[in-house]
Amino acid sequence: MKGFTIKITQNKVDARSFMTKDYDNSFVDNDTYGFLLEGVLLNREKLLKQYALKDFSTLIGELYRKRGELMTKELEGEIRGFIWDKMNSKVFVFTNPTNTQNVFYATFNDTIYVDTNLIRLNETLKESGIRTQPDMESLYQFLCFSNLPERKTPISGISKLLDGQYLEIDCLTNTYQEKEYFSLKGIPYFSGSKNAAIDQVHEVFRESVLMEYEKDTELGKNHLSLLSGGLDSRVAMMYAIKNQEKPGNVLCFSQSGYPDHTISEKIAQDYQLHYEFIPLNGGKFLTKIDELTRISEGMVFYTGGIHVKYAVEKMQYENFALFHSGQIGDGVLGGFNSEPKRKKPTRFKMVVNPQFLPKVSASLDKILDDYETEELFLLRNIAYNRTLLGAHVFQEKRYQTSPFMSKDFLKTAISLPEEWKFNHRFYLEWIKKHCPESTKYKWERTLMKPDAQWKTTFGDKFMKRGFKALYEKILKTPQHSSMYPYQYYYDNDPEIQRVYQNYFDENIGRIDGYEELSKDVRTLFESKHFAEKSQAVNILAIFKLFF
Repeated sequence: MKGFTIKITQNKVDARSFMTKDYDNSFVDNDTYGFLLEGVLLNREKLLKQYALKDFSTLIGELYRKRGELMTKELEGEIRGFIWDKMNSKVFVFTNPTNTQNVFYATFNDTIYVDTNLIRLNETLKESGIRTQPDMESLYQFLCFSNLPERKTPISGISKLLDGQYLEIDCLTNTYQEKEYFSLKGIPYFSGSKNAAIDQVHEVFRESVLMEYEKDTELGKNHLSLLSGGLDSRVAMMYAIKNQEKPGNVLCFSQSGYPDHTISEKIAQDYQLHYEFIPLNGGKFLTKIDELTRISEGMVFYTGGIHVKYAVEKMQYENFALFHSGQIGDGVLGGFNSEPKRKKPTRFKMVVNPQFLPKVSASLDKILDDYETEELFLLRNIAYNRTLLGAHVFQEKRYQTSPFMSKDFLKTAISLPEEWKFNHRFYLEWIKKHCPESTKYKWERTLMKPDAQWKTTFGDKFMKRGFKALYEKILKTPQHSSMYPYQYYYDNDPEIQRVYQNYFDENIGRIDGYEELSKDVRTLFESKHFAEKSQAVNILAIFKLFF
């Protein structure tokens, strides 16, 4: 449990830090203000040069003097922290623009509580005599969506700070406001030609890649790149190599023989990169239920990151500072556009288990009404609130970064017309012009080389479907049809089955007081489908963790 905790009552601020001395973790304290930063500040050296300074503490003072609480606009990276304005009795708590660095807050008994860890916050409340309760709406949203939307948490009365926001706390009145320092709302369409946009994306992406890799050098470490059979990770890595930042190691984890394995291994061989592969075969890691629920803090299905945890534990390479990834690239460059036009969001991609939709449809519709575009809704609620569970798992060892997640790249990507991005058309045109080497290898999604637009549709409809049918129905080897075939692992390992049955039996009593939920969880667990069994177990794990 890293991070910090803050308790504010009657104009008294009790702030405690649990940070190590790694990365850019720092605390500056004087008579005027206190400033805490946790994480990896990717543009630290750039800021020092920009302000002609050598000392980081002096830089913080200069930024605070010029920008006040909006100094966070200047910071880029995997960071969170707070500013304690002692002169005006205010505290400003911030997270990063993609919300990979959690911050939670609540008010109970005229006291404001802030913590970077939901488990620790829950324990603090209990120690203060406050009996926390499950948020039943959240739990059903969890079952329907596979993650919690917006600022919801499993605990009633506790909220999560949203991406690009800060919490302004008035210590005199014991009140707070949520405010934005970074937003993608209202960004106008790109004004130039598509070709000009392709060139601009190229430049912005290049700078984002270099910012990450130069941070490794600043920290005195080698480079490590994640690599799969997808486009995002290879494009990010190849941009680094094109700019003389060759990774010392590349890491892949997958079911052996699946295209994520075979494609990434071929790329690594051709570029003469040290390749570390972690086979997920067998799926014994599926038994780490409590470990992953602690990392997800009950806000994302634990199965979304359980294989990542296994890979991180098994990997051998150590001399690196960051996991360089291609996270959410396909999403911001077309994956969050269901049609080639701007439109209000629908339930597209959000609803995973429709049987629970009637219980949460009203709350979902209310959320959807607050968004003008499906892209911004899905960026927050799929990318940040669901997909980036992997980033939290990686962070147990090192921070994960992605050039697709820099502020400049996000703003550029959002400005591109939906007609361009739909079905990843723009993405393919960009890499064909500026990273053609990435198109020489098959794409795991289509099993074809991504060098022509028609191949995306053809590959999705025929090649990938045929591939799955071949292994699942003809060859009867379903373990080769997925990067991590959880259903196969469960069906073929009696020990995994015993662990899940025992977990259910030992914990089902925790929800006896919630008749409807208990009935639904029992029904889910009786299913033959591992996805539904694990949903049931996840609810029990949340109750075990918090209540």
